[in-house]
Amino acid sequence: MRPGHRLERLIQISRAIGSIHDERELMLAIMRHLTTAFSSERSTLYLHDPVRGELWTRVAQGLEHWPSELRIPQDAGLSGRVFQTQEPMCIADTLESSCFSRRLAEQTGYVPRSMLIVPVMRTGSQCIGVIQLLDRRVGYFREDDVPLLEAVAVQVGIALENARLHEAQKRQFNSFVKALSTALDARDPLTALHSANVANYAMGIGEMLCLPPADVEWLKIAGLLHDVGKIGVPEAVLTKAGRLTPQEFAEMKQHAEYSRNILSQIEFTESLKDMAVIAAAHHEKLDGSGYPDGLAGEAIPLKARILAVADIYDALTQTRHYRIGMPMHEALVVIDGMTPGQLDATCVRALKAFLGIR
Repeated sequence: MRPGHRLERLIQISRAIGSIHDERELMLAIMRHLTTAFSSERSTLYLHDPVRGELWTRVAQGLEHWPSELRIPQDAGLSGRVFQTQEPMCIADTLESSCFSRRLAEQTGYVPRSMLIVPVMRTGSQCIGVIQLLDRRVGYFREDDVPLLEAVAVQVGIALENARLHEAQKRQFNSFVKALSTALDARDPLTALHSANVANYAMGIGEMLCLPPADVEWLKIAGLLHDVGKIGVPEAVLTKAGRLTPQEFAEMKQHAEYSRNILSQIEFTESLKDMAVIAAAHHEKLDGSGYPDGLAGEAIPLKARILAVADIYDALTQTRHYRIGMPMHEALVVIDGMTPGQLDATCVRALKAFLGIR
């Protein structure tokens, strides 16, 4: 590949990895693009584990059969030397290098003859790992390959740092959602697990429908937050030991609108867009008899139809102040009676598949 083409490929790598936030996906993309860019046989991205004093990789080309992680001492072999010195190495023939760990290579079933290795740095000049390109052709990599790989290593370091920051923010947000959901459910001991259950059933339905992982994650958050509006419902209504009067039921129904108002004030990420509108629609029915907007048929988003099935199933199977929870099969009989008039038949079938009912 001509230098101009290789540089163009490396620019494409930088653009591609900059949009990936999952660490495993990022590592896979980096290796795939690097192997192609340098027309090498394999590539590996090792990250540093300071607690264990090791370099590790969760994914390695050609080693898909390997255990979940491949780990080596942080000072082992050529990669360990580059990590320690933070200086790149271009090895024409590994068998002539005293630092090459042939024993480790033979354990993996692949012995490279040429290697190109550069450190991956974090802002502040901290080395967080190494990138290595491998090939069984002697003298395959050249010294003028080093600056190009170093350039992409800079982008890799930034992308890894961004991915870790993104994951940290995601964990923080999820912990906030869980804490908020738990606090709301705790207002009534009999519904203490309702939001978590709805999230679980909704995710199960989504998986049975083969929705993308991002949509399944969306359903988890929506399940945990769908009843956030109950904070505006009087506790006497929430915990009443008996059926609600028409006036009390009207007050209870307001929680869907309250949920929409509360969630609309949260600045959700693009992956969680429409959360306020859809999560608040979990009481809509296909025949238009639901609330808060009386939506019908296809006007009800699929995710809201999923939440509706999950919410009703959990409500039927859990004990409430005015009745004992139903066994699974009795609850499904009730749900079947609401299908397809009020509930989406496809979502109901998915729930049954998730529950192991054929």
